[in-house]
Amino acid sequence: MTVYSEERLGMVWWYFTPNVTFGEDALSELETIVGKKAFIVTDKVINSLGFAEKVCAILTERQWEAAIWDGVEPDPKVSTVKAAAEGIKRFGADWIIAVGGGSVMDTAKAAWVLYEKPEIELHALTPFDELGLRTKAKLICIPTTAGTGSEATKAIVIRDDETGRKFATINPQLTPDIAILDPEFVVGLPKELTAYTGMDALTHAVEGYISVWKNDFSDGCSLQAVKMVFEWLPKSIEDLSDLESREKMLVAACLAGMSFGNSQAALAHSLGHSMGSVLRTHHGMSVGMALPYTIEFNCRGKENEETAKLYLELARMIGIEGKKPETVALKFAGAIRELMTKIGSPQSFKEAGIKKKDFNAGLENMVEFAMMDTSLTMNPRNTDSEEIRKMYKYMYDGTIIDF
Repeated sequence: MTVYSEERLGMVWWYFTPNVTFGEDALSELETIVGKKAFIVTDKVINSLGFAEKVCAILTERQWEAAIWDGVEPDPKVSTVKAAAEGIKRFGADWIIAVGGGSVMDTAKAAWVLYEKPEIELHALTPFDELGLRTKAKLICIPTTAGTGSEATKAIVIRDDETGRKFATINPQLTPDIAILDPEFVVGLPKELTAYTGMDALTHAVEGYISVWKNDFSDGCSLQAVKMVFEWLPKSIEDLSDLESREKMLVAACLAGMSFGNSQAALAHSLGHSMGSVLRTHHGMSVGMALPYTIEFNCRGKENEETAKLYLELARMIGIEGKKPETVALKFAGAIRELMTKIGSPQSFKEAGIKKKDFNAGLENMVEFAMMDTSLTMNPRNTDSEEIRKMYKYMYDGTIIDF
């Protein structure tokens, strides 16, 4: 769906979302899809749990041809995407169905590009390229985690085979056609993954609200997503089988995806992407760890008061009151730390089990990669490599940002 947003500096903003079906038995939406051949992209863990086969069964009952490809790894490489695209090409799909978390959905999106337009170089993809998608196939995303929001975004994050650096790119045509949010697909997700992916959703919601590309449509999604994560993430940790809390977190993650997918992520993602590239930390854990530090950094001083006011507005969604924006913003960062303690998400490199020697060995690469990350350009406060390095050092021990 496309909706006109506001006009800024002579530009018209476009707001992209998929068609979303959510709730118990949302998977039955597949029974309404018209097509003949579906290529299901997943990973080995999800495949072993039977989720991909469940999708396949619905389709084959309706005389579809369906194939399952489970070659996705965490933080997928360009070579993985190319392998998936080759599989889609050989099969000749008219629907690509991603069943999995962010890595699976990003792989499916990127493979979709190469299937439709094989001459494209993924690392050179821009928001303005005409991809010609939907000539051969359309895309359905069925998330098995409540966090990445990739089912609702026009973004992909892929890892370079040679350097290991993650690179993110956006293009409006990458927005999936359909997102199916079925709580049965996330019930039983382990506590650690529930926590990490939940922090990913929260980071998307917060950064979508303070990004320099924020807009009225993304704002509404962010505000509701922040409120829902604080209410429902602890409940989903307490009872892994609770369908209501799982459904609410799926919706929160999707809303957060709609927000940052149209306004973009910021500093926490620059820091987190680089942590994952160098230290191979989980994406949700990484950006979640970075989030309160970036709030403390972005809200400091009179020159950052407008950003502090935005954090104040987010803080009010979870019941934090106060008049001075910087003070309330710092309280909001504190509330996020309290949430992380409650759900068991690490708040420092040290708490995450990263050895000091490994941190020191990777520090300069992390700084370099963070400075190259496109999310950095969306942050409301400018920064440089010296401040990035200092932030990482504060993050090692869990020291509150004071600069």
